[in-house]
Amino acid sequence: MKSRFVKARGLILGVMQKTKYFYLILILFCTTLSCDNDKAKAGRFLLMGNNELANLNYKEAIRLYTEAIGKDPQFKEAYNNRGVALYKSGHYAEALNDYTFAIVQIDPTYTDAYKNRFEVNLVSGSYQRALEDAEYLATVYPDSAYTYLYQGLALTDLKRYDEAISKFDMAYQKDPENVEAVVNQANAYYMSNRYEKARELLQKAISIDATEANIYNTLALIATQEGDFQEALKQVNQAIEIDSRNGYFSNNRGFIYLNLGELEKAEADINMGIKLDPSNPWAYRNKAIFYYENKSFDAALRNIELAAQYDDSIPLLNHYWGLVLVELDRMDEACAKFSLSESSEKEMLIKKYCK
Repeated sequence: MKSRFVKARGLILGVMQKTKYFYLILILFCTTLSCDNDKAKAGRFLLMGNNELANLNYKEAIRLYTEAIGKDPQFKEAYNNRGVALYKSGHYAEALNDYTFAIVQIDPTYTDAYKNRFEVNLVSGSYQRALEDAEYLATVYPDSAYTYLYQGLALTDLKRYDEAISKFDMAYQKDPENVEAVVNQANAYYMSNRYEKARELLQKAISIDATEANIYNTLALIATQEGDFQEALKQVNQAIEIDSRNGYFSNNRGFIYLNLGELEKAEADINMGIKLDPSNPWAYRNKAIFYYENKSFDAALRNIELAAQYDDSIPLLNHYWGLVLVELDRMDEACAKFSLSESSEKEMLIKKYCK
């Protein structure tokens, strides 16, 4: 199970939620006779592109922004907004190229492109680059709570938890009503196995905004780690009641159902998690556990390998990988996976299966 709360007022957050709002530049263009004709046309293409983007017509938005760039090759807003449309349609590398071009080739101080590039870097796993973008934004907006929040998010994914906790606290000091800062700080404590401090912060978050679904998801994660699956189920149900379209919540409930032995419910939730977020490696790991429990070992192996393609550092991945390989009579490979496992059963399994 994993908490993916990355929700900086519409910027990103869901390693933890996906972006809700983007920093789109809606500008007014000259309409007087003194204006350059190509620039005026570029402005109209930008506004039409923004309209298509707002209506989720990403392909047409990209076409219109490209037309704007054709009319004005130095139009940084068109590059930025085309990057947004590319990002929303899943083309992360191309989006990154547009943001970087707007910064490097046109305007090195263009903060909107830095914000959006931070997001792409974070969701695509380039955490150090995301941190560098967040640090630049902090030099421009030193009094903004969100620049500290962005740094904390990148530091969390870099597993630099104490530094992340410090940044989230700075964000909270700048804005005591910033529930995102408090929940993400709690997540950093959770990820570093300091559950009581995480729980304390989550209670503070409830006092700020009790409708924030990620509070209850993280409480469910803590209860799961402590083996209290009924409490975990209660908390994750509350998260899903608030946000039923969050794939991480569905997948986390599926993992809870696996531990409760309710395999049919587990399968339904895990499948929903994959449907809502097809790139969630935790969901494929959980589906592998489901197939393992049902003795469908070939299917379990396929899902484990798929999870590893996205993230091979997930807890319990090597544990179940080894168990599945044992069932497939691939003992040498199984022992190699057990040796990489962080499971409490590691030594027992090596002693049992490995010479």
